[in-house]
Amino acid sequence: QVKKCLHANSARPSEDRLTTVQFHPSAQVVMTAGLDQSVSLFQVDGKTNPKIQSIHLERFPVHKAQFSVDGETVIATSLKNKMFYLYDMMEGRVSPVHTVR
Repeated sequence: QVKKCLHANSARPSEDRLTTVQFHPSAQVVMTAGLDQSVSLFQVDGKTNPKIQSIHLERFPVHKAQFSVDGETVIATSLKNKMFYLYDMMEGRVSPVHTVR
């Protein structure tokens, strides 16, 4: 049975085009990211879908974001920068990565 549900990101709609929508690998969580320079996480309950966390990445329109395999980190990339961000969801820490060795 298919039924109409509230938009997953209704608690924090994007201010620009979304480039990523991904479900968490093991939790009832959806991530959105986009050109408004933000990554947001929502608890998917089908009723209110409350926002869990949202981060703003200054001057970093997100082209692609993805959960790590263990689901604890989000990797965010942009076409405008030669770097990426790691977002540790458990710590709430955002770390820029400028070089990869």
